[in-house]
Parts: sequence; structure tokens; C-alpha cells
Amino acid sequence: MRGISKTVFAAALMASAASAQVTLTHLSTVDIASTSNIANPQYIGSNPSAVAWNGSRLFVAGFNNSGLANPVSVVEVLNPLAGGVGTYGTTFGTLAGTPQGRGYSGLDIDGTTLFAAYDDGAADPNGITAWSFAGSNLWAQNGRGGSGVGRDPGFSGVDFGAAWTFFGSGRRSLNNEATGAVIYDSVNGTIINGTGTGTFWRDMDFNDANGDIWLREGNNLIRAPRTGGNTTATAVLVVDELEADSVNGQNLAFLRSNCGADMVIYNDRNNTSTGQDFFVVVKVVNPAGVVQTVNWGAFLPVNYPLGSGYYDFSWDYGTQTLAITDFANRAIYMFRMETPPPTSYCTAGTSTNGCVATMGFLGAPSASQATPFTITTTNVEGAKLGLLFYSLNPIALPWASGSNSFLCVKTPTQRTPSVNSGGNAGQCNGAFTLDWNAWMTANPGALGTPYVAGNAYYAQAWYRDPPAVKTTNLSDGLQFCLAP
Repeated sequence: MRGISKTVFAAALMASAASAQVTLTHLSTVDIASTSNIANPQYIGSNPSAVAWNGSRLFVAGFNNSGLANPVSVVEVLNPLAGGVGTYGTTFGTLAGTPQGRGYSGLDIDGTTLFAAYDDGAADPNGITAWSFAGSNLWAQNGRGGSGVGRDPGFSGVDFGAAWTFFGSGRRSLNNEATGAVIYDSVNGTIINGTGTGTFWRDMDFNDANGDIWLREGNNLIRAPRTGGNTTATAVLVVDELEADSVNGQNLAFLRSNCGADMVIYNDRNNTSTGQDFFVVVKVVNPAGVVQTVNWGAFLPVNYPLGSGYYDFSWDYGTQTLAITDFANRAIYMFRMETPPPTSYCTAGTSTNGCVATMGFLGAPSASQATPFTITTTNVEGAKLGLLFYSLNPIALPWASGSNSFLCVKTPTQRTPSVNSGGNAGQCNGAFTLDWNAWMTANPGALGTPYVAGNAYYAQAWYRDPPAVKTTNLSDGLQFCLAP
């Protein structure tokens, strides 16, 4: 490590892990320095500037920072999860004579098609292209591809394809993913800029669940909320960073979670100097723009802290994994976003004897039952019948008029067998427990099956309390998701 005390760094890691809102587990680092040597068959340019990852296939594209006009290309990296020195497929998308300071600005994957955005300083016949994974060109769109490219999932099944824009445009252009036919252009595409936003676009990505468009503009983070296939509400300035219109390499990825909260990762790059700290430049925020603390574990970037702030990001929803390219240090970093631990939510009722039944847990929920997981309810009225029930969605509704309990799980619900809380009548020393792994094994047809990683469940306890409204009361809720 250069310029940092190992002791100080270790202490910082421990502190961040203890308070982290997001955990990104480092899976591998791939050395792709050989792609910058023009004599090598895997040469893509001076530096890697764009990445696309779909959970099993990873592609990188290059940028010319050689000081001379030189080619740039795209290549598949064959060992992204194994790490070590990179191994490669055959380069494709080679564009000779790319000017100094230009190259590929973005990649994205749609099924078995790779989209690429290329910028040579002006509109180019190969500004936006589509490729097979084998490197066959499928189509090309004339344009200036300096603002990245993204797979637009559409809205309610319409207007999906290869989305892109360019400097000065206030609209999202869209091409048919298979043929390249223009669906919308810079005249009739949906508006993506709004109050307080400019048009110096650098990158775009999408929330696959609702079609919202996420963009980098002048180093800021922008969201254009989707209202239709080709309509958006007024774009929102989500994070207002230091303006840097003339600085390239400002990128993002929308991290759609299969359980828990969605996030956005981006690099705050307001200058091109070296020595920019990865852990300062790379930021994770929630969709409202609130910065999240990240547990990076023991991960350190190559040559830390000597980075240039230029990173690109690609997220795979299916595997919850993230690829990051390091422009300056010619490396790829692979991460997995971990399933969040169970959390309490909603409000527990207070029983006749002042008991506040509280949900808890032991262990960690897992689809493979890799670890024990027990759902607990404590502070229950003693010697009362009760049960745990769950659903696939949360809610918060009064249990009944006059009751201080709330229904925290939305119908349809699944009941588990009723049991006695134990303890002593009139006291708050009763409890319920449910071995979730045993439940999964014994009930393969219950609500929420099949039990697969990413499934979310919302559980609550119900128990008898004869003097209370409806002669019953409820605990708070417990939200949990299944890890692999």
C-alpha cells in the first residue's frame, strides 16, 4: 500500500463494516493490462473505458490515450470470476484511427446482443453498434456515441431496445435491438432533461422493474421517472455534484436488488488528476440520493490509492454481481451484493398486561439452508395460544377499531401451526419460535414456494388476549430474504 497506514486502513474497514448499509463482497480482480499493448492480439486501446457483464459473460472496450491516432476495440474477458491475469476471446469492433482522447464510452448487454457506444469527437457511422457475442456486427447507427448506451427495458411491454443520447440533446433515442431500425430519435424521443439539469450526458442506465432512466450529466446524477413507453415525468436532479462538463468517464449502474433496497453506484469524477481515492470517488446512494455506507471488506484497488477516478460499472440482476473497470490501473473488479440481514418493521401492539410482542431471529435465511434460521417472538403474553403467519408483501393497517395492534403482512397470508407461548399467565415471559428451515422442508407447496434466493417474506405473530379488541393482539413485523 502506498501513502496509507495499514493499521489506519484496517480500523476504517472494521468501522465501515459495523455500520454498513450495503455489503459488496470482493470476488476477484482481473489484470487486463495486456489489452493496452498494441502488439498483443487482445489490444483494445490504451485503457479500458467500458464494461458489460451479464452474470457469465464479460466484455470490455477501449479508449485511446496514447497521444497518437490509434485503434480501439472490444474483447471478451474469459476469466472474470477466476481473477488473475486476464484471458481473452477475439477482439472485434475495431475502429482504426481513433483520435487521442476518444474511444468507446459504453457497453450494455441485451440477451445475446452487445450494444456499444463510440465517440471520435463527432457523429460517426459506428456511433452506436450491436454485436453478437461472437463478434459479428448486427447493425450500426450513425451518431456521436459519447454518452454511453443502455438496454431500455421499456414500459408495460412497449418501447424497449438500445437507448442512447448525445451531448446537447434533451431526449432519449431508441433503436430496435434486433434490426437497429430507429424507433425514436432526438426529435421525438422521450425528454430526459429537466429543471436544474443540463445536457452534457456521459452515461445512462435503467431500472428494469419500472423503466426509469438514470443518467450522468456534467458529473451529476439524474433520474427521469418513466410514465409510459416514450414519456417521462420531469427529470430530477438526484445528486448535485461539483460540475465537470468537460470531464469524461463519469458513469453509473442501477443496482436493482432482488431483496431489499435498490441502489445506484457512480463515480464522482470532477477532474482528471491521478491520485483520486477509489473509496472517495466511488459512491453508492439510494434512489432518493442519500449516500449509503458500504462495506468493501478487505478489498483494495490495484495501486491504491493511485487512481484517476475513471471507472465504469455493470450490474447483473440475476446473480446480484457487479463488474467495475479501473481505467488508470487497467483492471476489472468483481463484487457480489450480499443479501441484507432480516429487519424489524411496523408497530407491535401492547397487550392487556402491557406486553409488547417483538419479532427477532437467530441465524441467517438461506434457500439452500446453508445456515440455521429461526424466527423468534419474545415478550408475548404468557400461557397463550398463538401462531406465526407470513406473506410476500408488507402492509400497515389497524388491526381493528380501538386496537393498538397493526396488521403488518398483506394478504394472501400463510399460517404456521398454533402453539402455546409458555411462560406464566399475566406475565410477558411467553415466546414463539419457528425453525424456518424445517418449515421449508416440510411445506414445499406453501405460500412463497419455490424457496429460491431473493425471495422476500414478511412475518408477524398473532396471539390470544381475551380482554383486548378482537380478543387478540399482534407483534411487529420481520422482513427477511433468502440468500443463495
